[in-house]
Amino acid sequence: MGRTVSDLDPRDERSAMDAIDCYILGIDMTARNVQDEAKRNSLPWSIAKGFDTFLPVSSPISRSLIPDPYQARLWLNVDDEKRQDDKAELMLFRIPRILSDISRVMRLEEGDIVLTGTPKGVGKVGAGQRMTAGLSVDGREVEEAGMQVDVVESGSGYAFTET
Repeated sequence: MGRTVSDLDPRDERSAMDAIDCYILGIDMTARNVQDEAKRNSLPWSIAKGFDTFLPVSSPISRSLIPDPYQARLWLNVDDEKRQDDKAELMLFRIPRILSDISRVMRLEEGDIVLTGTPKGVGKVGAGQRMTAGLSVDGREVEEAGMQVDVVESGSGYAFTET
């Protein structure tokens, strides 16, 4: 976010888009085993997204490089296998709606990161694999979005156990 936004009207597309400082590409990881166990026990499952390294992000991408964010094509490979590859126009909710929904609960402030969704193809990764991700506009790869992430085992003392 490039400025503070509070109680944004979901129909105010201009204010929503003007509030964006830049774009980033992120890989939103989830420990599904932890998430599933928490859900089974009616517990909050936010811990499943909170491990170190679970949100690698690209370099900032200037808004001028993505004139229409809905036409951006997002892709992700795991090793040499294409897992995700679709345009952002397939998002269930448009950016103004997403920012409105969030800003009605909490104030969005400069520097905040808002994740808008992911293309189909979510799946497992394991230690030793490499994720490569990127974004293209009009068939041209946006260099700032390019990412390579090696999947490693957690070095923390947390040990998942079913209850």
